[in-house]
Amino acid sequence: MKRLLSLVTALCLLCALLPASASIYDPGASRMYVKTSDGKKLNLRAEADANAAVIAKIPYGAEVLVYSDFVGMVWYHVQYGMYNGYVRTQYLSSHKPKPFVPPTPKPTKKPVVTPPPSPEELISREIAAARKLGLVPQGMTAEGNCTWQELDGLLTSAIRLKTKNPSAMRNHVYLTLADYQASNAGAAYNIVLRGVAAAEMYGALIDMGESDPMLNHSNDPYLADAADVETCQQYAGVTSLPGSADWRGLPMLNMVITILDHADGASKKPVLSLDTGHDFFPSHPLTRMDAILAVYRLYNSFYHFLGKVTITHERQANLRAQPSMSAAIVGKVDPGAVYDVVAIPKKGWYQIQLPSGSTAYIAAGMVAYEMQ
Repeated sequence: MKRLLSLVTALCLLCALLPASASIYDPGASRMYVKTSDGKKLNLRAEADANAAVIAKIPYGAEVLVYSDFVGMVWYHVQYGMYNGYVRTQYLSSHKPKPFVPPTPKPTKKPVVTPPPSPEELISREIAAARKLGLVPQGMTAEGNCTWQELDGLLTSAIRLKTKNPSAMRNHVYLTLADYQASNAGAAYNIVLRGVAAAEMYGALIDMGESDPMLNHSNDPYLADAADVETCQQYAGVTSLPGSADWRGLPMLNMVITILDHADGASKKPVLSLDTGHDFFPSHPLTRMDAILAVYRLYNSFYHFLGKVTITHERQANLRAQPSMSAAIVGKVDPGAVYDVVAIPKKGWYQIQLPSGSTAYIAAGMVAYEMQ
């Protein structure tokens, strides 16, 4: 009996010392199949540990024997050929899997690059917006030179839209049609020259309700052809009277600079612009396209202010392109500065007009608001 017990003990010790490549007889073992998610081989490890040595790699779909002595939630003790070790339970299936078919890679989407609109397209959009607003008189095209009557119609429409008075008329007219026809402003043609057109727009600003059309002159442009503006005023037959209470007595140069100072609140484009040589070309004809764009931008440059804000932030406050903290910063304003409020687009934000005539947005927490 002692010899039998000794033999059993020796066999148990021998089994314990079997290498990983040895087979173990287990009548309760079951057969399963490797099914990896990517079709790759499965690591067979020496111990139930992700850091244990890899003793073999089992191909996708291969059959293994799962021992009953170690059945866990994470690891199985398995036999593959002459190797036994441990594999992750998630990669074994009770049914032989179908051959692995690699997924068809999705084609890489090429980023759609939208080219920026051309200058011609931007102008076309502005003219279309002016027509939609009701600014352009019926039947007026964008080709050819603008007549006094057509400019008068554009400015009258702007005044009516701004004042919400469908019967409003222009009260501040620089030259009546009769005055214009009697002057040398249009030379031999019935066209409105740029200097006269700027003066007519100055008067329209007054009719829209602008008490001080000149705003301030901190951003006044330099005019290379200022003398030509004075000549244009002489053509118009209007004498400059310094100190006169009549706005028509202002030097035309002041009125031209005022119009150049104004900018469309949305596009930031000036009502009338200078070329690269700082020339205004006051004696050049005003085209219909120029006139439509100028009056549309003039309309967008002037607001009936809701009130004023004073910058109360202890440091410079950010100006934003939109009423959002995530919008681009377009400038900074100093503590104590005061600005007119154009609109209150949503709670916590003010749209303010800058000295240049353009607008920007500022957070309510940076200012003190005073209603007009």
